[in-house]
Order: sequence, then structure tokens, then C-alpha cells
Amino acid sequence: MNNLKRGFTLIELLVVIAVIALLMAILMPALQMAKEQAKKITCSNNLKQIGISLHMYGNENDNRLPLNESGNWMWDIAYSTTDYIIATGGDRKTFYCPSDPLKTPDMAILWQFSQSLPFGTAINSVPEPKTNRGSQFRVTGYFWMMDTVNGRSYHPEGTPTKDWVKTLTHKQAASTELVTDATLSSTSDPETATFTEVHGGSWSNWQIPDRTNHLRRGAKPAGANIIFLDGHNEWRHFSEMQVRVSPPYHWW
Repeated sequence: MNNLKRGFTLIELLVVIAVIALLMAILMPALQMAKEQAKKITCSNNLKQIGISLHMYGNENDNRLPLNESGNWMWDIAYSTTDYIIATGGDRKTFYCPSDPLKTPDMAILWQFSQSLPFGTAINSVPEPKTNRGSQFRVTGYFWMMDTVNGRSYHPEGTPTKDWVKTLTHKQAASTELVTDATLSSTSDPETATFTEVHGGSWSNWQIPDRTNHLRRGAKPAGANIIFLDGHNEWRHFSEMQVRVSPPYHWW
């Protein structure tokens, strides 16, 4: 009797490898979709927490919302506002969408943006000022629709003004955006614009481009999570979004 064990032939090994490769090709898109869906849910929960905190702030301040004293783009928010949101249930992760790998809660240059820290500074290694925290601001992953102390200097394209949010009392609270996913581009044409290489302060300082949060294949936006003034949260597909502010081109 021949007790020698028979091994795989080269052809059999190639067939096994081919089958594994085929299965990976089938499963990878599904795994990517599941991963992105999980990120969308985390992002949605971030906005829910922000909405809850802002409503708590308004309830304690005669329905008024916190207004920035400084900042440039719509994702800039005052230290004092983040202080309140963290004190009422949030943390640093609450202010960043997990779909954007270029903005994370561990980046001191963004979390303490107005302090002009050197690239590579470790988080919490440079103390934050204890006073005048309303005049310092962070770069986050979301657009904040609240007005500023001095009034926002930009407005939606084609319109003279926008009713930027100042209070919780609004006649159309269910359709008034409070905070949205960051969705921005280099030009207003969605077919030719880049949504991954928008140059702002992070580029001029450290060559880090700004980008849209939720991207589908082809690096085009999938859509955005939005928390509305009445507290409800919904997903808006990119086909329903418009350029609202420029430059650069902000969509919601």
C-alpha cells in the first residue's frame, strides 16, 4: 500500500487562488459599502449630539444660539461653543466626520487652528487660553449655520442675503439647516469640480487639502447628513444639494 500523501497539483492551486480572488472581488465592494454606512451612522450620531447640545444651550439662554466672534469658513467654531457641547455629552470626535481621513480629532493644528500651531504638534501639548475662548476657533468637519457676532460676510449665490440662524425660534424650523456635513468643491460645476482638492488655510500652512465628507466612487459626493433647527436629522442625496456659498463652493 502506498502511504504517501497526495499534495495539490499546480493547476489545483491556481484554481483555488482564482476562486479566492473572485470571492474577494465580489465581497470587497459590499464590505466597503458596509464600512461607509457605518461611518454615515457615526456621522449622523455626531450631528444628533450637536443638535441636542445646541438646543440645551438655547433653552438656557432665551432661545439664543452661540455665535462665533471670529473664524473664516463655515466649519470654524468657537472654543466656547465646543466647550459647551463637550460638557453636555460630546467629545472631540463629535466634531469630525469619520469619512474624512484628512481631518481627525487628534490633529492639534485643526483642533487649535486659531493658535497657529506648527505642523506635527501633539494634541493637548500646547495649552489653550483659559479666557476669551469665544475669540478662538477650531476647524471642524461640519458646516455651522449659526450667524456670527458681526454677521456673516458671505451669502448664497444669486441671493442678496441669507437668514443665518441666531435663535431656536424660527417659523420654518423643520426646513432650516442648523449643522451639515462639509460638502465643498473647487468650482460650481459638479461634473468637472474636484471635491477632494480644495485649497484653504490648511493648504497654505501645511499642504493639506480640504475635501468633502461623504464621497462615492469617482470621488463625487454621495450626500450629506443634516441636523435641522427643529432637532430632526436626515440624509440629503447630492442630487438634491445646491451650491449655497462661495468661494470655495459650499453645498447643502
